[in-house]
Parts: sequence; C-alpha cells; structure tokens
Amino acid sequence: MHVTHEEHDHGPHLPHSHASVGGAPVPLPVQGNVPGQFALLTAPMVHHQVFTVVHLRSGYDLAEVDTFLAHVETTLGLLWQDNTRLRERLSAPPTGVEGETIAAAQREALRILAAAHEDAERLRGEAAAAADALAQAARQAIVERLDSVITDHGRQLHHTLRALLDDLTAPPPEGTAAVHTHDDPAAPE
Repeated sequence: MHVTHEEHDHGPHLPHSHASVGGAPVPLPVQGNVPGQFALLTAPMVHHQVFTVVHLRSGYDLAEVDTFLAHVETTLGLLWQDNTRLRERLSAPPTGVEGETIAAAQREALRILAAAHEDAERLRGEAAAAADALAQAARQAIVERLDSVITDHGRQLHHTLRALLDDLTAPPPEGTAAVHTHDDPAAPE
C-alpha cells in the first residue's frame, strides 16, 4: 500500500484508477461489469491503494480506510465462498450425464485392466513353458554331446589299448635276439 505522506513515500507513484485525482479521491469500491456488483480486489489494486492524508492531524481519512477495508472484506468473503463451493463440488460424486460418462469410463478401464491382467498371465505362462522347453532341449543337447564325446574317446581309448595289448602279446619278430640283462647279479645264467 502506498501513502502520500512524506515520511512513508516508497518511490514514484504509479497512476491508478482509484487514486486521488485533483485532490478528490475516487470512491471505493470500484464497480464491476454488472450493475450493483463490485469488482473483486486484485493484488495490484491493494498494493497501489492510496489514502488521503488528513492535514492538521496524523492519520488517514477514516471513511476511505473503512470503505477500502469493507471492499477487502467483501472480496475475501466471496473468494472463501467460491473456494468452499469448488471444494464441495470436487468432493461430491459426479451426477447426470457427466456422472454416467465417468462411471462408463471407469467400467471400461476396469474391463481393459482385467483383460490386460489375463493377457499378462497368459503370456507369463507361455514364456515359462517356452523357457522350460528351451532348458530341456539344452539339457538334452548337452547329454547327447557328452555321450558322443564319451563314445568317441571310448573308441579311441579302446583302439589305443588294443594296439598296446597286441604289441605286448605278439611274438618278437624273427631275427631278433632276446635281450638278456647281464648286469643283474641275482639273475640265473
């Protein structure tokens, strides 16, 4: 709130519709768009409100201040009423076509949600079955590969052992003398 008193001057005065014009204050409150209705106060209106400083005594014109405060009271009262009405409207269940539309939308949303849950459960089951089948196929492939490796190594080992056994059991080739060890003193001559 700006005042014209020299001790409280807060800078340049901005022109406003409800300030003093030529020494005569514009009456408060300001008329609204509808006859008999007052315009609600705005923050700039409150900020720029100027009261006439009464000369010969300190203070402001009490009638101006009282009129302004009445306007503030009216504005705040209307705003509180609007707030209360809007809060009640938000908390009340919708009615009429709006309520039916919302109820239909809620039913449709629940139907879609149920279908989504069913699809998700079905897909989960299919994925689990596919994962089990893949795991079983992988286990089977590993077993078959191990069997193949064991069989191959078994054959190779069998062939190697057979060859060694054949070498050990075969008579020495002709023309080769038996090897005697003469180094062993305990060996019979």
